[in-house]
Amino acid sequence: MFSGAVMMMPGQELRQFDGKRPETRETNRAQVVVAGYDDQGSVRAILAQAKPEEIERWKQLGHPITHKIIMQRRPTFEIRAGDIFERAGQRFYVQAQPHDVGDLGHWTIFYCDERSDVR
Repeated sequence: MFSGAVMMMPGQELRQFDGKRPETRETNRAQVVVAGYDDQGSVRAILAQAKPEEIERWKQLGHPITHKIIMQRRPTFEIRAGDIFERAGQRFYVQAQPHDVGDLGHWTIFYCDERSDVR
Protein backbone atom coordinates (compact mmCIF):
# COMPACT_ATOMS: atom_id res chain seq x y z
CA MET A 1 0.00 0.00 0.00
CA PHE A 2 2.79 2.41 0.81
CA SER A 3 5.03 3.18 -2.13
CA GLY A 4 8.68 4.03 -1.70
CA ALA A 5 10.73 3.79 1.45
CA VAL A 6 8.65 4.90 4.42
CA MET A 7 10.20 4.94 7.89
CA MET A 8 7.72 3.98 10.58
CA MET A 9 8.27 3.94 14.32
CA PRO A 10 7.39 0.82 16.29
CA GLY A 11 3.64 0.76 16.91
CA GLN A 12 2.86 2.78 13.78
CA GLU A 13 1.93 -0.15 11.58
CA LEU A 14 -1.10 0.06 9.32
CA ARG A 15 -4.34 -0.46 11.17
CA GLN A 16 -7.90 -0.95 10.00
CA PHE A 17 -10.31 1.89 10.85
CA ASP A 18 -14.05 1.84 10.16
CA GLY A 19 -15.55 5.17 9.14
CA LYS A 20 -18.99 5.94 10.57
CA ARG A 21 -21.35 8.89 10.24
CA PRO A 22 -23.73 9.69 13.10
CA GLU A 23 -27.44 9.49 12.21
CA THR A 24 -29.27 12.19 14.12
CA ARG A 25 -32.92 12.74 14.91
CA GLU A 26 -34.82 15.49 16.65
CA THR A 27 -36.80 14.91 19.86
CA ASN A 28 -40.14 16.51 20.77
CA ARG A 29 -38.24 19.28 22.56
CA ALA A 30 -36.17 20.09 19.44
CA GLN A 31 -33.11 18.40 20.88
CA VAL A 32 -30.84 16.69 18.35
CA VAL A 33 -29.66 13.24 19.46
CA VAL A 34 -27.60 10.51 17.78
CA ALA A 35 -29.89 7.66 16.77
CA GLY A 36 -27.18 5.37 15.41
CA TYR A 37 -24.20 5.23 13.07
CA ASP A 38 -24.12 4.69 9.32
CA ASP A 39 -21.09 2.75 8.03
CA GLN A 40 -19.15 4.69 5.41
CA GLY A 41 -16.31 2.27 4.69
CA SER A 42 -12.90 1.36 6.07
CA VAL A 43 -9.35 2.57 5.64
CA ARG A 44 -5.89 1.26 6.48
CA ALA A 45 -3.87 3.99 8.11
CA ILE A 46 -1.31 4.89 10.75
CA LEU A 47 -2.42 6.15 14.16
CA ALA A 48 -0.11 8.78 15.68
CA GLN A 49 -0.37 11.02 18.71
CA ALA A 50 -0.61 14.71 17.96
CA LYS A 51 2.38 16.88 18.83
CA PRO A 52 1.98 19.29 21.78
CA GLU A 53 2.09 22.26 19.35
CA GLU A 54 -0.73 20.77 17.28
CA ILE A 55 -2.78 20.00 20.39
CA GLU A 56 -2.46 23.61 21.58
CA ARG A 57 -3.20 25.09 18.13
CA TRP A 58 -6.36 23.00 17.71
CA LYS A 59 -7.45 23.72 21.29
CA GLN A 60 -7.22 27.46 20.54
CA LEU A 61 -9.40 26.91 17.47
CA GLY A 62 -12.03 25.23 19.67
CA HIS A 63 -11.50 21.73 18.26
CA PRO A 64 -9.32 19.71 20.66
CA ILE A 65 -7.37 16.84 19.14
CA THR A 66 -5.37 13.98 20.63
CA HIS A 67 -4.39 11.93 17.57
CA LYS A 68 -3.78 12.01 13.83
CA ILE A 69 -4.82 9.27 11.45
CA ILE A 70 -2.54 9.32 8.43
CA MET A 71 -3.25 7.37 5.27
CA GLN A 72 -1.70 7.20 1.85
CA ARG A 73 -3.94 8.56 -0.88
CA ARG A 74 -7.53 9.65 -0.29
CA PRO A 75 -10.31 7.52 1.17
CA THR A 76 -12.78 6.03 -1.31
CA PHE A 77 -15.65 7.52 0.67
CA GLU A 78 -16.35 11.00 2.03
CA ILE A 79 -15.19 11.81 5.55
CA ARG A 80 -16.13 15.15 7.07
CA ALA A 81 -15.95 16.86 10.43
CA GLY A 82 -18.16 15.07 12.96
CA ASP A 83 -17.62 11.60 11.51
CA ILE A 84 -15.99 8.83 13.54
CA PHE A 85 -13.18 6.37 12.97
CA GLU A 86 -13.62 3.27 15.09
CA ARG A 87 -11.04 0.58 15.83
CA ALA A 88 -11.10 -2.16 18.48
CA GLY A 89 -13.39 -0.24 20.83
CA GLN A 90 -11.61 3.08 20.36
CA ARG A 91 -13.47 6.02 18.83
CA PHE A 92 -11.74 8.91 17.11
CA TYR A 93 -13.96 11.89 16.28
CA VAL A 94 -12.83 13.79 13.18
CA GLN A 95 -12.50 17.45 14.15
CA ALA A 96 -11.94 19.05 10.72
CA GLN A 97 -12.02 18.35 7.02
CA PRO A 98 -9.27 15.90 6.03
CA HIS A 99 -5.98 17.60 5.22
CA ASP A 100 -4.63 16.57 1.81
CA VAL A 101 -0.93 17.37 2.08
CA GLY A 102 0.07 19.45 -0.96
CA ASP A 103 -3.34 18.83 -2.61
CA LEU A 104 -1.75 15.97 -4.54
CA GLY A 105 -3.72 13.07 -3.08
CA HIS A 106 -0.57 11.28 -1.87
CA TRP A 107 -1.19 11.62 1.89
CA THR A 108 -4.32 12.47 3.86
CA ILE A 109 -4.29 13.49 7.53
CA PHE A 110 -7.35 13.31 9.76
CA TYR A 111 -7.11 15.36 12.98
CA CYS A 112 -9.10 13.46 15.60
CA ASP A 113 -10.09 13.53 19.25
CA GLU A 114 -10.18 10.15 20.99
CA ARG A 115 -13.28 9.87 23.15
CA SER A 116 -13.99 6.95 25.41
CA ASP A 117 -16.76 8.62 27.41
CA VAL A 118 -19.21 8.93 24.47
CA ARG A 119 -20.88 5.94 22.82
